[in-house]
Amino acid sequence: MRVKEAMVEGCGKRYILTYSNGEPVFAVAEYLKSLDSTGKSVNTQRTYCYALKQYFEFLNQYELGYENIGVKELSDFLGWLRFPDYNSELVFMVQPKPKRCERTANLILSVVCGFYGYLYRTGCLEHDLNDSLIKVARGGVRKYKDFLYHVTKQRPQIQNYLKIKEPIQKFRVLNKDEMQAIYEAAGNIRDKFLIRLLFETGLRIGEALSLWVNDFSYSHSNGHQIKLTVRGELENGARLKSGARDIHISQALMDLFDDYLYTVLDEIGMESNYVFVKLKGKSKGNPMTYIDVSAVFKAISAKTGLHVTPHLLRHTHATILYGKTKDIKQVQERLGHAQVQTTLAMYVHPSDEDIRHSWEEAQAIFDLEGGAK
Repeated sequence: MRVKEAMVEGCGKRYILTYSNGEPVFAVAEYLKSLDSTGKSVNTQRTYCYALKQYFEFLNQYELGYENIGVKELSDFLGWLRFPDYNSELVFMVQPKPKRCERTANLILSVVCGFYGYLYRTGCLEHDLNDSLIKVARGGVRKYKDFLYHVTKQRPQIQNYLKIKEPIQKFRVLNKDEMQAIYEAAGNIRDKFLIRLLFETGLRIGEALSLWVNDFSYSHSNGHQIKLTVRGELENGARLKSGARDIHISQALMDLFDDYLYTVLDEIGMESNYVFVKLKGKSKGNPMTYIDVSAVFKAISAKTGLHVTPHLLRHTHATILYGKTKDIKQVQERLGHAQVQTTLAMYVHPSDEDIRHSWEEAQAIFDLEGGAK
């Protein structure tokens, strides 16, 4: 199985899954086309295509047809994802180290379930496989009742039988010293500007790659801003995910932008208006892609010994900004989230130092030595 790029007139780059002989997997092609029609980004379509590649490799290995799959086969697939040498008839005395973590396996399974849901809705399958995977519990006695239990107790509790329980891991954001090391490890002024931009603004990488030079607005009276503008999907696959918004930036970031503009972009003399462009090779001056950014961050990670991604800088920005302002609404607006719950639940991570400091302030309340007062 292979994932191939295809250029679609008027749409740009898309992805298809093919057999080893080059023949497309038509069911997957139709599914990806439906995702494209509903506005899924090219990056998301690529991720889905690679997930389905794993699934069809499993089907080929065990000589199974995707039309005749049940819960047992999907359960075996989940085991195969974690342990490629998986055999459902064997019982391991010592559990081997899994090839993929729980989260990755669950995400791939979700893509496969979405694929089968599409086949059922379009009449390609007579039964909905997802119905066999879902457990619906109504009412019943729970050992733990959450805060809004009285409101939701009559609602069905939907669970996927095959979903692997994911261990709870504390999200660790970067501290100032680590950010300084990452910034210094950037190989050129373009990469330094990209690192500082992501750290200071909390932009998604797709939003950063969609920036044009004229999106930067100078104003000493009202503050310098980046005016994010909706332009649809661009030639490098980037797009503005959450609509237009303005983001205030510092004088230092604007100065770095000026240096980059005059020492790099003007020297290249490119015809396009993109801020982040390739600096070498035949494609010099073309807009950077997600793959280019990934290569930059891999190099920085190798130099610093830190696992650095663009999204980690977004999390770090949100945590630092909230810690300073204590205004979750402002953080939500800056990140471009539709719901404040998303910001609070997923992008604010108190550090060990924050937790220790809060305890030191509160511990006197729990002192019983002084008796009742």
